[in-house]
Amino acid sequence: MKSDKINIKTKTIYIAAMLLGALCFITVYGIRVLNPCYVDWLLNRGDLTQHYLGWCFFRESDWTFPIGLTNRLAYPDYSSVIYTDSIPLFAVFFKLLSPILPESFQYFGWWGFLCFMLQGLFAAKILNALHVGKGQILIGSLIFILSPVVIEKMFRHTALGGHWIILFAIYLFVRHSSIYTDVKKTTFYWGLVGAYIGSVHMYLLPMCGAFLCGFVLCSWLKEKRFLLKYALPGVSFVGCLFVTTYLLGGFSTRAEAGSDGLGVFSFNLNGFFNAKGYSKFLPSLTTYCDGQYEGFAYLGLGVFLLLVIALVYIVSCVYRAVCTKKWKPDRDFVIYGMTYVLMSAGLILFAASPEVTLGDRLLFVLTDSSTLTHYWSMFRSSGRIVWPVCYLITIGVIVCNDRLFSKKHVAVIVLTLCTFLQLFDISGKLRGQRNTFAKEVTYESPLKGDIWTQLSKKGGFEHIVWVSHNVDNNGIMHIAKYAYDNGLTMNNYYFARGINVNENTKRSLENPDKSCIYLFRGDETEGIEAYGLYLYEADEYVVGTVEEID
Repeated sequence: MKSDKINIKTKTIYIAAMLLGALCFITVYGIRVLNPCYVDWLLNRGDLTQHYLGWCFFRESDWTFPIGLTNRLAYPDYSSVIYTDSIPLFAVFFKLLSPILPESFQYFGWWGFLCFMLQGLFAAKILNALHVGKGQILIGSLIFILSPVVIEKMFRHTALGGHWIILFAIYLFVRHSSIYTDVKKTTFYWGLVGAYIGSVHMYLLPMCGAFLCGFVLCSWLKEKRFLLKYALPGVSFVGCLFVTTYLLGGFSTRAEAGSDGLGVFSFNLNGFFNAKGYSKFLPSLTTYCDGQYEGFAYLGLGVFLLLVIALVYIVSCVYRAVCTKKWKPDRDFVIYGMTYVLMSAGLILFAASPEVTLGDRLLFVLTDSSTLTHYWSMFRSSGRIVWPVCYLITIGVIVCNDRLFSKKHVAVIVLTLCTFLQLFDISGKLRGQRNTFAKEVTYESPLKGDIWTQLSKKGGFEHIVWVSHNVDNNGIMHIAKYAYDNGLTMNNYYFARGINVNENTKRSLENPDKSCIYLFRGDETEGIEAYGLYLYEADEYVVGTVEEID
């Protein structure tokens, strides 16, 4: 009976943490973004527009196998919804429902809403698994829900707002000692994590993969022998990741990894303290290169204060151990402690490499191997990989605060004060997010020239061929919006990984088709008369057609 009461109380806390996440989302972003028919807030927003239009073209394309492909963005080739960061998990689900959905439909607001709820849930589950006092679980969850690293990515690189998947992996590792012998259960859970990664965003792979490796390593260390069955979670993880990626067309798209940016978008070792405009009190710190914004990992002033408290707890533990000479770490403490250190160090090294920097100084270059760099460049924005360390630090300081005070109500008061300080510190940024997303906006296309209307009225066009070699991300997305509104395909788009369309474009120019609208940037028009097209000025572009437009 007592166990049932405990379970009910724990479940109530989990539900409360999810509701807290929902409340925080609405407070920060408002409710307009939850209207599935309100799409203007997604347009003229950089990467957010990429995600939305990627979904639009995917929705309008015929079903194929693999199911995540569309031939409407890199026509005549196919591209995967993975490479528009359109949250494939939702894109496929809502495409199934497309016949009953309104013409204008978006799910990105609800994705953010769900992410905040699950962020609260898994934060509460982690803290509960570490036996943090019940009064502190809900308060501590708030720090996770409104973590600066979540706010920085939500509705910017929207799929990467799904930090709850990272917390899911951390939760499985935290629960290791009690679940690792149940191989069927752990194999299922880690397979689920792999499937989520494949259907949300690939950058979560090294982050969650670190905890999977730690999980398997701890299983072997605790058993003092190498048993293949404890590798099954890893097999399941990789297998589900592979199958999901295959089904979504990730292996059917000629995406180029490219090494550009590797090291430029890394984590600077001052990143945990570099507020970058998030703090009311702390300034932005210098970085080695501009691209290190991808390594944003500001912890927040409240977490810094908890770090001081954690230091007091650690020092007091060491002092008691030295004085009593009785403390001797058990084997499990050593295993898990060593694994935590290895995972954290590995994640920081991955994020900071290959050029490890502190402030505006280059400390050292880890490797100049072209082969390693080629594969490493799949995660060229390596600075992102530090996010799990932010959560490990946050978990650690909350646990230390709980352990320091024998009277739990004191721990609750201290954590509450630190949480208020945390929220006050980043309140300016939260207010800015609300000002940006809570108010209603109306999209206005910059394509004002009469030629665009004439092209629409003439009809008979099926494709837009973007000829210019230089793909201007914002420009091509405005063109893509025009193409979508007029039922046209694109031969090129702003993809998360570049797709080489040069051969198809060249072939199209050598054999002009009256169903195509050829588009040139205004500053790249040298020699275009040789194509034999009728040419028209269109804002900052030049439009070419095979037939004259009346």
